[in-house]
Amino acid sequence: MVGLEILVRIPTRHRQEFMQAFEMFSDKQDSDHECSGACLERSIFECTGIPNRFIWIEKWTDSQSLDQYLKTDRFKALLGAIQVLGELDSLNRCELYQVRINGG
Repeated sequence: MVGLEILVRIPTRHRQEFMQAFEMFSDKQDSDHECSGACLERSIFECTGIPNRFIWIEKWTDSQSLDQYLKTDRFKALLGAIQVLGELDSLNRCELYQVRINGG
């Protein structure tokens, strides 16, 4: 699996719109783009101690699907929404490994 991490700062006045944008881009029923099934999960978290700073995390089945997605109009629209509503701090791609912990 591969991951995409997008760290953003959103002013308080745009917080509601940003959360609505997340809901819109997370809609699993949307099949407008060919790689919709390759995204396994989208989550958003607010950083503790820093209000209105969010990390948007996506988990993808494979690197090729993520590469394809990064070229789509949908992804460009996501980046555009972030620019309009706030500020992009960083965009990171990472390899994801599942670790099994015994006990507990």
